Amino acid sequence: MEIWVFLILGTTSLAGSGLIYLAMQRGRHKQQAYETFAKAQGWQLETDKAGRATTRRFRDLADDWTLDVVFVGSGASGGSTRRRLNWQSPQGALYSGEAVLGLPLPEKAVAVLQGGGLIAQQVLKGALKATIHALGQTKFDLVLDETSAGDPGGVVMASDGQADAMDRVKQSPELAQFRKNRTPAEVPVILRDTSGLSLRRSGDVRELDELLAIVELGKALRARVT
Repeated sequence: MEIWVFLILGTTSLAGSGLIYLAMQRGRHKQQAYETFAKAQGWQLETDKAGRATTRRFRDLADDWTLDVVFVGSGASGGSTRRRLNWQSPQGALYSGEAVLGLPLPEKAVAVLQGGGLIAQQVLKGALKATIHALGQTKFDLVLDETSAGDPGGVVMASDGQADAMDRVKQSPELAQFRKNRTPAEVPVILRDTSGLSLRRSGDVRELDELLAIVELGKALRARVT
């Protein structure tokens, strides 16, 4: 009976080691793919590992933007795995405050909001959930710009006095084109604050061409706010 116990434990240990090995191999292959892609674009790639987080930073030495691909593992004690992309340029910075542009609100949500009341607030919270999740932590108290609730260019949340900081971005044909044939999860939230212009998106990178598309969109939107 004890032999079977040892065999089971040994098999389990080998299986676990195999899974770890496969994960390491996938990590190596992904790193090689990122390096090859960066070289093909003429970009520089820096990889930083700190604790459970791995950040791959792409940059064009002839420009001022950076694109971070961040992976945060779940760790031995559990927790959730998180992945996100963040493109950032110091150009387009605001003198103060913050403004955020998310996807347009659904028509039904807009209709409920116009009615006001507690239900409207609950609908608003649900409609903005994806935008707030992609935005991440912010030190500002952002308020919905009600004039943008039905805007096809997107919904704006901003700190006091910065609601119009996204006017040119909302009108961008490049942004409208980017949204076509992409799921809401694939569309970044656009952010302007004192550090510059940022495009943020949660989720993994499925195709390396996604990185190029994010960079090109960021540069196009930057040109509209500078």
